[in-house]
Amino acid sequence: MELRRWMIAAGVSLLILLPAGSAVRAHSAFFYVIPTSAPLRECASPGCAVLLTVYQGDKVEILERTAAGWSKVRLVDKPAGIGWIPNDWLSFSPDRKSVTLPTYYVNRDNLPLREHPRPEALVLTTLRFNDAVEMLGVGTSGWAQVRDLKSSVLGWAPPRYLSETSLRSPSSSKRRRAPARKAPPKEDPAPAAPSAM
Repeated sequence: MELRRWMIAAGVSLLILLPAGSAVRAHSAFFYVIPTSAPLRECASPGCAVLLTVYQGDKVEILERTAAGWSKVRLVDKPAGIGWIPNDWLSFSPDRKSVTLPTYYVNRDNLPLREHPRPEALVLTTLRFNDAVEMLGVGTSGWAQVRDLKSSVLGWAPPRYLSETSLRSPSSSKRRRAPARKAPPKEDPAPAAPSAM
């Protein structure tokens, strides 16, 4: 009698779990990363922290999607690698390479590429004038996340130091001068007294 109750309870539990498991599988799908390299983020926004970098052709399983165009994915070859990536950077085909991220050029002599979007953050590398970078996006901080095309280092820099085209000479960081103080108006000299004759 006790065995029969246990078998009924186990059978009911199995029936409950099966639809739930198949529903999860129905929403998941395998995709491939399109860009040469892309950040996998902690949340669905370009300003979120980067957990790790994924590379072109990496196979991912989609766990969740947002209406704002982001997918929560799990790296198939690295099950612990879970994060968010824009939908546009994923493809059904491992061979698709059509998405190219915009290229920008450094418009000053030296530009520190930082680990985080803050001026006091660790400098990962220093970019030189006209170095080409791939623009991954601008975060809520107003800083741009870029990938140095020479070294593949991912980091952050202020977007004002990046130009859409290469330049002939670095942009000068002109500082505004404080307006010069105006001298007090000169008083008209008093008319000379007529000399006595």
